[in-house]
Amino acid sequence: MLTGRDPGSFPGVLVASSLTNWLSQVSGGKQPHIFLYLVVIVGLIIAIWLIYLICRFLVFRPIAKSRFASKSLRLKQIIESRVLGSMASVVAIVVVDIGIDWLPDLDKEFVGMAHRVINSIFILIVAHMIIRVARLANAHYSSLPSVNRENAFGGYITVGSFLVYSIAIILVISTLIEKSPIYFITGLSAMSAVLLLVFRDTLLSMFANVIVTTGDLVRIGDWITVKGADADGYVTEVSLNVVKVQNFDKTITSLPTYTLVQNPFVNWRGMFDSGGRRIKRSILLDQRSIRMLAKSELDQVANIPLMDEALTLEKESVLGSPECDDGPRITNSGLFRQYILAYLQQHPKIHHTAMTLLVRQLQPTANGLPIELYCFTTDTRWAFYEDIQATIFDHLFSMLPVFGLRVFQTESDFAESETTSRKVDLKSDSFVPFESTPD
Repeated sequence: MLTGRDPGSFPGVLVASSLTNWLSQVSGGKQPHIFLYLVVIVGLIIAIWLIYLICRFLVFRPIAKSRFASKSLRLKQIIESRVLGSMASVVAIVVVDIGIDWLPDLDKEFVGMAHRVINSIFILIVAHMIIRVARLANAHYSSLPSVNRENAFGGYITVGSFLVYSIAIILVISTLIEKSPIYFITGLSAMSAVLLLVFRDTLLSMFANVIVTTGDLVRIGDWITVKGADADGYVTEVSLNVVKVQNFDKTITSLPTYTLVQNPFVNWRGMFDSGGRRIKRSILLDQRSIRMLAKSELDQVANIPLMDEALTLEKESVLGSPECDDGPRITNSGLFRQYILAYLQQHPKIHHTAMTLLVRQLQPTANGLPIELYCFTTDTRWAFYEDIQATIFDHLFSMLPVFGLRVFQTESDFAESETTSRKVDLKSDSFVPFESTPD
């Protein structure tokens, strides 16, 4: 390195030599090397800091802002990844490591120790830079239109970070004590059983993190439900060891990452992405109130809004049945079921074509005949969904007497005063639209 030149002929070396003589005079000739070492250490720290600032802000950042770099990478991603800072640190460490050999009047032991410390810092910085470059590549890949998924390679980067830092720590220790890395690897292999026992949860969570992130099982902001773990809320953090869930009562549940791989859980992201939230609820009809409707009763209800569609649907469904040789026989429960279907098909807050919409009769039970609504609302927000669902059932419950039906409930709660309550109860003014109030 720079052979053929006398180090003493360089101006910097002459200044350092003069500084050594001055320190010797100040200390009265007693151990001037202590002061010199202190000055050298402080000078090296200042030199590293200055070179770091120059490289980062005057060299690498202008390059990152150039058109050549902006075509393939986004400047914001580069700055957020802090790769420029790691590159500047590497240059600063290399320059100082080379420059320390040109300082005069330094003991070989001090120079050797300084090189070992600097090389150890260099190893850690390079390891950190590798991880930052990987995160930059992950951010760039995740932002591609074909991917459009945050932290697509997060699991692999987590495992890679663990391996890179483990190797870096072994190299740092071997550099500081001047031992071969094989010496430590051999010792670690002998302790592998103990290490596996101590770091069992960490290792399980580390590989589970790969499955969770690369398989896109959970993202921050997802609503998940984990049975048996008291976790029902939004994911706030997905780390190497822990997944944090903020429940709807604002409590925080912390789950080991491998729990999401070992145990089943529900992720409600698909419901939000689809734009529809399911309603699956039944009305339990009192089976004693189910009967055939007379023609006079059909004429009475014919003028009710949506009843024409309901009658048409019910006549089509019973067409060809054995009991309908002399005309359609319509039951109040069947007509009510078709009325619900016509009502949902006209409802502006229910999906009509993109998602399943049906009204079905389930197996009769001791608690009545279930008429189940299966449909999807157009609003997935919790409060709005509940409001839509409640409004629909409020209307349907209020329409039951019109069909001569009543909902099932125990006799202790409701005693039927007389059988006439099962007949059609139609009040014409109930279906007159509200008139606007004059200003």
